[in-house]
Formats: sequence, C-alpha cells, structure tokens
Amino acid sequence: MSDSANLAREALLTDGPSAPPRPWRSIRFQLLAAVNGTLVVIVAIFLAYDYQREFAARMSVKQIALEEEAKTLLPGVQQARHHGIDSVQQYVDAVCARMRDVDSPGHHIAVELDGRTLQATAHHRASQEMLQAMREAARAPSRLAALNEDELVVGVYEQGDTTVLVSESLANLRRAVRGDVFRRLVGVAVMALVGSIVINIVLIRLVTRPIGQLVSTVRTVAQGKLGAQADEFQSAEFSFLAGEVNEMSSALAAAERNRKAQLQKAREIQEHVLPRNIEVPGLKVAHIFQPADDVSGDYYDALPFADGSCLFCVADVTGHGIPAAMTAATLKTLLLQASEHLTCPAEILRFVSERLSSITLPGDFVSMLLVSASPATKSLQYASAGHETALLTVPDGTRKELCSTGPLLGIVDDAAWKVESRTVARGARLLMVTDGIVETFNDQEECFGRQRLAEALQAGQHLAVGQAAKHIAQQLTTYRHAVRPHDDVTLLLVEFG
Repeated sequence: MSDSANLAREALLTDGPSAPPRPWRSIRFQLLAAVNGTLVVIVAIFLAYDYQREFAARMSVKQIALEEEAKTLLPGVQQARHHGIDSVQQYVDAVCARMRDVDSPGHHIAVELDGRTLQATAHHRASQEMLQAMREAARAPSRLAALNEDELVVGVYEQGDTTVLVSESLANLRRAVRGDVFRRLVGVAVMALVGSIVINIVLIRLVTRPIGQLVSTVRTVAQGKLGAQADEFQSAEFSFLAGEVNEMSSALAAAERNRKAQLQKAREIQEHVLPRNIEVPGLKVAHIFQPADDVSGDYYDALPFADGSCLFCVADVTGHGIPAAMTAATLKTLLLQASEHLTCPAEILRFVSERLSSITLPGDFVSMLLVSASPATKSLQYASAGHETALLTVPDGTRKELCSTGPLLGIVDDAAWKVESRTVARGARLLMVTDGIVETFNDQEECFGRQRLAEALQAGQHLAVGQAAKHIAQQLTTYRHAVRPHDDVTLLLVEFG
C-alpha cells in the first residue's frame, strides 16, 4: 500500500532540505583581507605621520638656508648701497638670476632700505602681492604665507634700516616629500604583496588543502562509502579533526554493518514466514514477491482446509520496511489462528481485524484479500478488505473483477465484509496483487494501471503459470525502466486445472 508519509521521507532524504546559502568568502580570503586591511590602515597612518614629519624637517632646513642666504646678502646690499639704489637693484637681480628654479623653485629677493623696497626682476616675480606675502611671512612665527594657490617660506635678516627678504615656493618641496613617501609606499606594497603570497601559500598548505581533503572524506561517507578515512595532517588542530571524522566514519560503518545484519535476519525471518513452493491438488500456483526495501509490508499465503479447498491471502500493510514487516508477521499469526476455526473469508477478516486494531499503532491499516478456492467444486468465495481489485480470467478471454467488499482492517469496530462467490472453469486464472503493481510509475510519472496489468495477464495466458507470473513481472520492470520502486510488489497467480 502506498504510504505518503514514507514517500515524503524518501524525497527529503533524496533531495535534502534547502540548504542555507554558503558564504562565498573563504577563510583564506578573510584572513588575507584582515591582515592586509590592518596593514593598509597602519601604513596609511605611518605614511601620513612620516609625510608631516619629513615635510616639517625639510621646511625647517629650507627656512634656515633662506635665513643664511638673507644674512649673506645683507653685506653685499650695504656695499652696493654706497653706489646708489641702481647698484643695489643690479646686485639683487644678479644674485636672483643665478638661482635656478630646479634648485630653488620660486626664488625671490626683496630689500627694504631708506624707506624704499626693491624686488628682484630676474624671474619676473616682482609684484605687490609677492611683496605683501613675503612681509606677512616675515612677521609670522612659522615664516609661511600663502600666495594665490602657492605657499611661500621666507628667510629674513635685518640690520639697522636694511632688511633682506628671501623666499621660495613650497610646491617643489611638497612634491619631493610626496615622491619619497610614494617610494616608501611602493616598497611597503611590494612587501605586502610578498607577504600575501607567503600567507596564501601557507594557508593553502595548512588550511585550504586539509579542509578540502576532509570535505572529500565527508562527502565520500555521505555517498555511502562508510568507513572512509582521512589522512593525517601537519597541524594538531586538523589532525584532531581528521581523527574525529575517522572515528565518526568507522562508527557509521559499524552501525551500518549491524543494521544490514539485522535487516538480513529480518529478511530471513520474513522469507521463512512466507510460503515458497505452494502445492495444492487441482491448482497451479505461482508468486512474485519484490520488497521495495530489505523487508516488505506485503504478505501472501496459502492455507489448505480439510475439505480440499485452499485459502489464498494477499495483504498490504501501510508503508514498507521493518515496521510494516512486523505487522505483516503479525498477520501470519492471526491468519493461522483464524483458519484453525473458521473457513468463511468474511469471518476470518472480522477475526483478524478485531485483534489487529488492539496491537497496532493508530494510523496503521491493512488491506487484505481472502479467496477460498475449491478445485473439487470449481468455485471460489472471496472477501476483500479494501484491497486492490483481483482479476479472474478464462481461456476464452472473458475477465471478471473481484472488487472490495468492505473497509480496511483495523479502521472500523464491528466492521463486516460481504462474501462473493464465483464459478470457475478449467483453465481459469486468478490474479491477486498488491497496489505496488498498479501504482508503479515510469520516468514520465505515468502509472502502470489496471488496464496494462490486465493486458499483461492476457498476453501470458498461453504460458505456464510460473512463466506467466514472470512475464507480468518483466512487463512491470520494463515499464518502470530506471525509476526506483517506491512500494512493495506482490503477485499471486492461481490456475484451476
């Protein structure tokens, strides 16, 4: 009987629950990002501090150099002063002209004497704005002043009524400092790159590769190769983890061996419970029994009566596997007990149903078809507790259906079943099956159905009973193709002759 709960469980085991999305960032990426991110912040702070310190030091040197230049110029200015203002102008221009922009960018000289101000004209920088900026710098403690988008540093020397101002632009100084900082930055970047490569190699050897090997081992175990073992690793942590994985794998392998041993024992018990060679005078009987799992919830039997008739039974317990097999074994006991005192199929169903409901779990139901066949009278009686329809055929091709005559076993208290009678001719065949046959699906999710079953039965009418049963089973296998059976398959074929 199809069990939707078991089907849902199998689908869950096959497809698995929807796994949460795995983070795309690996340990290696996160560690490199953390190390390099921290390194970048530290380097940025260091370079900013180094830039300020280097710039302040070079500006201090530049300021001292300009002070010394102003101090050196003052005696020359005073000497030229004796020859007139024009001589002072020529002297200042000559000195300024010798200063190249490459060495002293924005170099400019201004002289204040006798209430007059002279500016060097060699580089065409003389202007009121330049003079004003130089004066502001001379008064400022830092000796700095802004001029348009530039900044000036000024050296000043004063003696008596003569003041010499010498200025330079800070643009080149800043560029020089930035160049040095950039070169340091390149060096640090190269070191960071080398460090990242080294860390990456170490992580691959100590983390990524061991994790990959452990994942491969776990996947191998998940694929059913229980007992698979992971290799030892160089690190204590991964060696410990590998040991735990190996112990888990070994424990699963031992548990699986024990489970298979238990299932094998259960299979042997079930095979012992079910009849193997059914021999009834006047009847030819063949059967097919194919559990979906190691053990089955289907049950079939043939019990002879003293009058020469035989009681054929095919039952289907809800679900399959060990729980269903335990109920099926119970059916054997109840059926044997009932057949000792009863011969009517309906009374036997009532006997089994009353006792079954008291020993099975709620929700466990059983369908059962009982057919009492008498070769002597060429007749049969049957009662069906919600079981799959049986087929009765005669050599001329006529087919009759033996439908259900009452509810499933174990559902309704004081349930009753109707007994139906049929007269059978020589060569007639009775096919009793479980719904695992008609509910077999192919890869197009199409059901085998009763019509195909009837056609398969008719197609094997000319074959011996055993060959006819195998023919039906072969048709079922061909139809199913590569689809795994989800329910037990049981077939009992009886020929009157």
